Amino acid sequence: MAKAAGDALFDPVRSDRTFEIVVQRIRDKLAAGELRPGDKLPAERELAKQLDVSRNVVREALRALENAGMLKTRKGAHGGAFIEEGSAARISAALNDLVILNAISLDDLLEARVMMLGMVLDRLAQSGKAPDLSALEANVAATAEAVAQGEASKRVPLARAFYHEIAALTGNRALEFTIDAQTEMIQTYLRLRVADMDGEKLVNSRRAFLSHLQAGRFEDAKAELSEHLDRVHRRLWSTPQST
Repeated sequence: MAKAAGDALFDPVRSDRTFEIVVQRIRDKLAAGELRPGDKLPAERELAKQLDVSRNVVREALRALENAGMLKTRKGAHGGAFIEEGSAARISAALNDLVILNAISLDDLLEARVMMLGMVLDRLAQSGKAPDLSALEANVAATAEAVAQGEASKRVPLARAFYHEIAALTGNRALEFTIDAQTEMIQTYLRLRVADMDGEKLVNSRRAFLSHLQAGRFEDAKAELSEHLDRVHRRLWSTPQST
């Protein structure tokens, strides 16, 4: 049942409980739809009063939620703690931690990337509809321009956008977030090495991939993308970290 106007958004938390309970209360409100991205939480003092905890507990809970990417704290007269839009950053961080901890190998992550992008293209082929390729066309044109001008720094964000736009063709947000997270993590390994990669081969591959999609040759598009990723991955292993 919705709360009446003027009623407190949160019920008190037992004073002997830790900040994790406050974090969970806020997560519960999000899960229930009582809080949504863009909403502003009550002021710190009011939140502490509603939850019957100290302001230090509230502060710690808000810090934890901000670190988790769920809140954004803004300064100024119209500042406060706001619910964030979802992003792939936390998924990417979790994958990175798993690689660092040797829970999964980077080889496995790269193989999963090829498989998942292949699934995206299979989904497009099965839909029976011609995808809107305008965003990809613009990306490929911008990539060709960056290579022609020798602007290696522009190739990193363009690569990130390229894979995002492929996933976005499915209209499946879960796939978008997952592909974005994989891309972000791989880019951390590639940022210092982009200048050493063959720009002409990159542009030719992008154009061939796009041409296959435009013609509805999804299996050919999948093969082209797989070959390109294999070249990137081999370059990743063969180039020293310092280059």
